[in-house]
Amino acid sequence: MDIIKDNMPTPSADEDGAGYAERQRRYFDRVLALALGIGAGLLSSGASVSRVETAVKLICLACGAREVNVMSFPSVIICSVRLADGSEVAQLKRNFEVSNDFFKMEQCNQLSRDVCSKKLTVEEAEVRLREIGSSRAYKTPVTVLSGGLVAGLFTVYFGGALIDGIPAFITGCLMMFANILLSRRDFNSYARTFVLSLLGGMLSILLCRLFILCGANCSVSMVTIGTIMVVVPGLLICNAVRDMFSGDIYSGAFEFLNGVLSILAIAAGYGASLILLRSLVVYIEPAVRTGWEYYIYTTVTCLIGACAVGVMFNCTFKKILIGTGNILVTFLIFLVLQKYAGDVFLEHFVSTLFAAVVAEVLARVFKAPSTIFLVPAIIVFVPGGSLYYTMNGIV
Repeated sequence: MDIIKDNMPTPSADEDGAGYAERQRRYFDRVLALALGIGAGLLSSGASVSRVETAVKLICLACGAREVNVMSFPSVIICSVRLADGSEVAQLKRNFEVSNDFFKMEQCNQLSRDVCSKKLTVEEAEVRLREIGSSRAYKTPVTVLSGGLVAGLFTVYFGGALIDGIPAFITGCLMMFANILLSRRDFNSYARTFVLSLLGGMLSILLCRLFILCGANCSVSMVTIGTIMVVVPGLLICNAVRDMFSGDIYSGAFEFLNGVLSILAIAAGYGASLILLRSLVVYIEPAVRTGWEYYIYTTVTCLIGACAVGVMFNCTFKKILIGTGNILVTFLIFLVLQKYAGDVFLEHFVSTLFAAVVAEVLARVFKAPSTIFLVPAIIVFVPGGSLYYTMNGIV
C-alpha cells in the first residue's frame, strides 16, 4: 500500500504491526524533511529562530505527529517526532547562510500555512519548496538600483548635501552588484562583508575626490555613512534581540555575535580604505538644516529610503506599500519625541516599540512574517553614522 501523502497512514487489514510501523516511519521521514526544508528556507532568508521553530512544529503536528520537539539555531535545525507506538523519528538540517530575502521568507511562510491547513499534500509541498529556492521578486538591475538608492538617500538623511547623494548612489550600485556576484559563488559572509566595505570605502573616497576636482563640494564622511547602510547587519541584530526576549537566549546570543562580527568586518573594510587612501581624503562639513527644511529632508529621505531597503531585501512591492504607513508614523513619532523629549533612549525605544506592535498586527492581518513590516520601519534608527565616526576616530 502506498504512503498516504496528506495525512498520517492508517493500518490496513492485510499487514502486521511491523509493516504499518515501517510505513509510518517512512511517512514521517518525508514529513520531517519537508518541515526542515521549509524551516531552513525561513532561517536562510532572515526569519527569527522562534518563527522557524513554530513553523516546523505546526507542520509536523498537522501531519499527524503525537509530539514534536524542535530546536533551531542560525546554523542548524534539529527536530524529533514521537509516533503512535512510542518510537521517535529525528532529523537535522544545516543552514550555511543567513541573507535578507523577504520574498523567500514570505513564500516559505505561506507554504507552511498551506501545509498546516491541508491545502497541499506533502508531495505538492515538496514541489513548491523546490520552486521557491529559485524565485525572486525583482530582477538584478532593480536590486542593484535599490542599493544605490539606499546609499544615496541615507547620505542625504544623515546630513549630506544633495550633491553627496550622487557618489553615494554610484558606490551603492557597485556594492550591490558585487554582493550579488559574491553571493552566487558562496563567498564567506564575513569575507564578503569586508570586501564590500573595502570597496565601498575606496569608491566613496575616490569619487568624492573626483567631484571635488570638478568643483563640487562632496563630504567623504556623509557619502561613506550612506554606503555603510548597504551592508550594515540591521536584520541580524533585530532578530537577535527579539529571540532573546522570546526566551531563546542561546540562539539570540549566536545571532548577536554574528552581527558583532559583521560590524567588525565593516569597520575593518572601511578602516582599511581610509588608511590606504588617506592622502586623498578631504573632509568637508556636512550641510546644516534647521526648521522645516530639516523635517522635509529627513521625512522624504526616510520614507523613500526605507522603501528602497524593502526592494534591496527582495520584499514584494505590495508588502512595501502596506508597510509605508508604519514607516511614516514611526518616524513622525521619533521626530516629535526628538523635539519635545530630548532623550535619545526614549526617542528610539518608543518609536521602535510602536513599529514592532504595528508590524505584529500587520503580520496577522496579511498572513506574513512580522519582520517584513518591522525592518523597513526601524532601519533609519541603525547607527550608521556612529559606526563610521567610531571607526574613523580609531584610524
